[in-house]
Amino acid sequence: MIKDLYDPGAIPGAWKKFWSEFPKDALPNNSVAYGVSVPIHTEPGKLHYIAGVEVKAGFVAPSGFELISIPSGNYLMLDHIGSIMELAASYAQAYGVTFPSAGLEMREGPHLEIYDSTLDPMTDSYVMGIGIPVK
Repeated sequence: MIKDLYDPGAIPGAWKKFWSEFPKDALPNNSVAYGVSVPIHTEPGKLHYIAGVEVKAGFVAPSGFELISIPSGNYLMLDHIGSIMELAASYAQAYGVTFPSAGLEMREGPHLEIYDSTLDPMTDSYVMGIGIPVK
């Protein structure tokens, strides 16, 4: 991540909008939520970030929301444990140490964050997944 292109308020703002405006009757029966990051190839270092949940086929997105499909593929899955405020350190470890030492090749595809929406992300025991698309 290129620090000067990262807006630290953008991702929390996306989640705030999602949880306050997404139709509650369209939420899935499970508590899994996803942060989906897709590189913007025309703007190196920038990502398009989407906060959301899996919806049923044929779902019509309400105004202000978008649907994306996550193509199937393999992911290197890592856990972040601790407050979401400390997520940057887990990303540095995942992308700077663990991924390079795994001997895997990154593939085109969205990068994932996998959340349990019933847990408090500010606690020291919070656990979420970081998914790096790999071949």
